[in-house]
Amino acid sequence: MDKKTMTAQIRAFMIEKQGMDLFGVAPVSAFAAEPEGYRPNDILPPAKSVIVYGRRLLNGAVQAQFRRLEDKTKSAQSIYSTYGLELIPNWTMVLSTFYLTQYLETTFDAATQPLGCGPEQGGLPKKTALPMFAGPYKGGLPFNVTHAAIAAGLAQPGWNNFPVTKEFGPRVQFGCLLTDLELEYSEPDNGPRLCDPDKCHICSDKCPMNALPAKDSGKKTIWTIAGKDYEVAEHKVNACTVAALGMRSEFAGIVDRGDLVEGMDPTDEDIAAAMKKYPLSNSNLDHYPKNFCNRCQVYCPIGNWKETFKDTGLSKG
Repeated sequence: MDKKTMTAQIRAFMIEKQGMDLFGVAPVSAFAAEPEGYRPNDILPPAKSVIVYGRRLLNGAVQAQFRRLEDKTKSAQSIYSTYGLELIPNWTMVLSTFYLTQYLETTFDAATQPLGCGPEQGGLPKKTALPMFAGPYKGGLPFNVTHAAIAAGLAQPGWNNFPVTKEFGPRVQFGCLLTDLELEYSEPDNGPRLCDPDKCHICSDKCPMNALPAKDSGKKTIWTIAGKDYEVAEHKVNACTVAALGMRSEFAGIVDRGDLVEGMDPTDEDIAAAMKKYPLSNSNLDHYPKNFCNRCQVYCPIGNWKETFKDTGLSKG
């Protein structure tokens, strides 16, 4: 079977059978700038292709986060957690990745490597201080799924460090796997940038911890993907963690744990000390409680946000 026909068959499987909204394939060469140990061939030596797929977040789940943020309806936190960020999106993506792996191995006799995807996929695939992304033990992610979505032409980098799509903005969860199949590759989207931080400052303005500095601050990070450099915000991950994990009363969910962290620029030691005060939870996948923030994701105007949420009254904006 030629690679074009094979790619079309795999695409149909993911779109029609697994309910994906987006599908693309990138060559392993697109990830040459990734850290050593986290490139495709470091994980699967004979890999030739990275298959990437995405499913939009439910509008109903996103609007639950608006209720929590705008109306202080704390009970909506569990709705957003279950259907928008942690439980259902992750379980379904993991299952879809497993089914695709099984499909490739039985149908094409392919070598494959399914990859993990977390509740937040802007995390860097290395040991880093990202308890909100990779758990309190800083285990890291095995592969940068965000970069994969960009390399496969499904998204562009957002200033907020999320992959942003024309169709859904950053309100998409991506998954991917590696395979030794040589497939038809998608080109990165090199059209006009969807996110223009010189004109739009919503993610920076909405961040309650100033974790996403505005473009004019000069604080930026460079992502190199498929041989091209992209500027995104220098994400202050420890500050972001304070809001996402409810480490102060102002960010608390149903349970207020008090002010565990002071200031706007906490150190690794500050975060570690706060984590030690967290009880284990039986209601979370990784057993530590989270309240989430995600203002930079749910308020991003890209992807028909106004028509979907503002004009319908789902968000007060």
